[in-house]
Amino acid sequence: MEPNNPLIERQLIVDLLYGDENYMKEFAEASVDSFTEFQQHFKEALIKNDEIKLRNAGHKIKPVAQMMNLYHIVEMYEKSKDLIGTNNRDEIKQLIREMDTYCGKLLVELKEFI
Repeated sequence: MEPNNPLIERQLIVDLLYGDENYMKEFAEASVDSFTEFQQHFKEALIKNDEIKLRNAGHKIKPVAQMMNLYHIVEMYEKSKDLIGTNNRDEIKQLIREMDTYCGKLLVELKEFI
């Protein structure tokens, strides 16, 4: 993740909305809610080693992330499935920090559209 490069391609979102920028605010608000919920559930699932909660969180956000070309979030989610249930707490903590950083930047960008 490049720190100065935006994660969200505005035109991609506009295209997803069939060119109607009037829906950008609604899309961004719904996305803020979804990614905030995902971030929290992702963290809780890894801390508690709860594979079901992790998969539920991932299944809910993965299609949206893919549509928005947010492939890094999908990669981190896939990595988390491999780590859950292991005793590698350091790597799990690092992945949680990485997801928090990524989602934090994503949420800032989404809020700029509101």
